[in-house]
Amino acid sequence: MNVTLTDHLVCPRCGPPFGLVLLARDVRDRRVYEGEFGCPNCRDRFPVEGGFGDLRPPPRGVGAGEGGGGRRRRAASAGGIDVGEAALRLAAALGATSGPGLVVVSDGHRDEAAPLARLVRGIEVVVVGWGGRGLVGEGVSAFVTGPKLPLRDRVARGVVAEGEGGVGWWGECLRVVMPGGRIVITGATGEAREWVVTAGLVRLLDEGGVVVVGVAAPGTGPRMGRWVGRG
Repeated sequence: MNVTLTDHLVCPRCGPPFGLVLLARDVRDRRVYEGEFGCPNCRDRFPVEGGFGDLRPPPRGVGAGEGGGGRRRRAASAGGIDVGEAALRLAAALGATSGPGLVVVSDGHRDEAAPLARLVRGIEVVVVGWGGRGLVGEGVSAFVTGPKLPLRDRVARGVVAEGEGGVGWWGECLRVVMPGGRIVITGATGEAREWVVTAGLVRLLDEGGVVVVGVAAPGTGPRMGRWVGRG
């Protein structure tokens, strides 16, 4: 995990404004391979092992069915699209041409994470879910989380979510996207499209099962997705 990501992380239990403190044991090239994050409020600790963070609120059960992780990973080459082309399409959908900034992607798109980071220099691609375990490299961080993203409000330039994510998860994606950013929903369902309308988002593209929406500046329309309570 990129050490600078610490500036944007919050406690998975307490949420904003309680940021996490990094206790690193192995840092190389500004990336944390072993260590833990701690919350100064609830005193919980969240391990980083092999560069992968477990940012689920306790109790942490074993398994892949939690929150933003554990959804089945789709092959990027499905439908004859290779990984490089899939990454290029994601970059275009996100409107990302250069860094700096964070882009959050579901673990269903883990294969495109590194190519996307290479394509858009200066961005950090954050893979959320168990599928990110084992991803170590320049421009890519990964962690698993519970039903809430442990990120501060409006810090990501874009989010790539999946059609089966559900209203609660899409609301979290919206919470962390900065004004002017985008949310890309792949494998979009009728429920996802209905959520886009309810949230008052601007639909920029709806084609081939991919829905791209723009996040307007505050005060220009309704906005869903606020951190509520302790997870």
